[in-house]
Amino acid sequence: GYAIEGHVPMEDIRRLLAERPDAIGLAAPGMPMGSPGMEGPRADHYAVMLVHRDGTLSVWAEHGPAA
Repeated sequence: GYAIEGHVPMEDIRRLLAERPDAIGLAAPGMPMGSPGMEGPRADHYAVMLVHRDGTLSVWAEHGPAA
């Protein structure tokens, strides 16, 4: 019952399914280097956002350097 948009790591999806928040789903905006499917010579810092039912966003997880 959740939508997943972008290069969201599996660990974040597993957490979503375990915690079952009242939300639409998760989104990883952009195509950050180092995210699943975007492996390369470097890893960018990026946030995975929880999309709430009212359309607002909050940080669900952060990944990459200095995360």
